[in-house]
Amino acid sequence: MSAETRVERANLWAVCAAQFLTLAGMTAVLPLIPLYLQHIGVVERDAVRYWTGILGSAPFIVAVFATPIWGAFADRVGHKPMVVRSVFGIALATVGMGVSGSPVALLGWRALQGAVSGVFPAAVALLASSTLPERVGRALAILQSARAAGSLCGPLIGGLLADLLGMRLLFFGVGAVAAVSALACAFVLSEPRDHAVRTAAGTAPVSQRDLLSDRPTLVMLSLLVLFQVMIMASWPSLALFVENLGVPRESVATTTGMVIFVAGVPAMFISTAWARLGTRFGVEPMMLLSLVLSGASYAAVGWLAHRVETLFVLRLLSGVSLAGFVPLSFHWLGMRAPESARGRMAGLASTAMMVGNVIGPLLGGWLAVHFDLAATFYVPGATLAVVGLAFAAVSAVRNV
Repeated sequence: MSAETRVERANLWAVCAAQFLTLAGMTAVLPLIPLYLQHIGVVERDAVRYWTGILGSAPFIVAVFATPIWGAFADRVGHKPMVVRSVFGIALATVGMGVSGSPVALLGWRALQGAVSGVFPAAVALLASSTLPERVGRALAILQSARAAGSLCGPLIGGLLADLLGMRLLFFGVGAVAAVSALACAFVLSEPRDHAVRTAAGTAPVSQRDLLSDRPTLVMLSLLVLFQVMIMASWPSLALFVENLGVPRESVATTTGMVIFVAGVPAMFISTAWARLGTRFGVEPMMLLSLVLSGASYAAVGWLAHRVETLFVLRLLSGVSLAGFVPLSFHWLGMRAPESARGRMAGLASTAMMVGNVIGPLLGGWLAVHFDLAATFYVPGATLAVVGLAFAAVSAVRNV
């Protein structure tokens, strides 16, 4: 095995481990925020709901503005420092949440968590620059699998540890794990040797405005926003949707967790298959296929899921289709960007997803109030499927 291959593999497994552990830690504490608010003295039900909503949105809102800045820094100082900085920052913010004694202090630490975010775009850019072109798609798919696994395992681990250790010790434990992950990244990750040379030699600098002036790039970023809006629109009312299917009230929480789990499992195993299809048939066609199937499967949930058994089947199918779009779109954007601007491009793509994270729950709440709970699935899903079909048709005509 060549030295370059060893570096490539070490980088891949290091960033995957960091993504798994940080996302598992973040998702471990997020569902428990209402309980933690009560632990620090917020007992009124409406106040708990109010603060839970604010604390849930705060990191995404701050990250929308912070992520592109970190992406620009990554192109100047290297992607490895940005990965290490972000993981250390998450460790600090999580420990700070554990020592918070008021919701205002908790909000400040949650905002800091959003401000220091950027593990994913920095990791994407690092892998893109240290992996052979023919293996970039597979590497990004494995990274996506690690993210999905962390998101799935986190709530389960968090619930168990909170019951065993207590709320504050959970925050401290998550922060400690993130700090160890940051140290591991600092020692294991290797920046490509020619990064500093390229930076010093200075090909013509590429700004974010230059990247956004490219119409196909702007369209792809818009599709990422729309995709994430679709995913997040059903989250605020998912438990109510499950309850409406006749699930006993005492089983709603468990059933909702299983619905989330069933949709997330395919991402752990199918992402690499989508990457292989992208290598064989082209990244753009497979990306658009994933987009259309994702929208259609979400719309089907709203239209056809009248029993909980049907819901599980449709969510499993949607998980298979959802697993392809994000890694394929990041791969497409990376190929579109100059090598010296991949960090900026990955930062813009992550920002697009965070914008969707902010808009999606707001849209979902509006649809649930003015239409019905099923509309949180079929309206964004059908919209995404139609948009994907339109772009696929344009792409087919362009290639004729």
